[in-house]
Amino acid sequence: MKYWLAFIGSSPFAVINTIWAACREEGYVPEHVKFLTNNELKEEWKDTIGNWVPTLLEEYGVKDPLYSTNKIEETNFNGIHDKYRSIFSEIGENDEVAVDITPGRKYMSAISMEIGLEMGADHVYYMHLSDNRYQNSPYPLIPKHRHTLIDLKKEFDDKKSVRGDV
Repeated sequence: MKYWLAFIGSSPFAVINTIWAACREEGYVPEHVKFLTNNELKEEWKDTIGNWVPTLLEEYGVKDPLYSTNKIEETNFNGIHDKYRSIFSEIGENDEVAVDITPGRKYMSAISMEIGLEMGADHVYYMHLSDNRYQNSPYPLIPKHRHTLIDLKKEFDDKKSVRGDV
């Protein structure tokens, strides 16, 4: 099974667009999406993501995608770390995992990346927007030269390979 792990932040399309780009550009179509949310998050943002993501995945051939959220306390850094590690450890050895560090606060992205790399994530995605005008736009409406999907796991692995650290 293919998993997608991410925090939900204040920009729903930061969540939606990274998944969309991974599906379209990389062919990585998750079957189970797991999000971490906090109590400060507006319900409308969670609803927007909850409506878009399953519909998007169905369009990419995933019938009845699995979708779950886990609550965190935003300022409990150790709790966030433990919760993320716990979620990651529930995933099977033969499953494929993508970690999205685009949405959420910086420290949430740092925790995601650290645990993802440590626990063997297959992908660590970051969607870079070069123009903030498109921050709340759906992926197909963002000009190609204004966004880049980066798989940091691949970037780091390629750099190690070039240096001979493998």
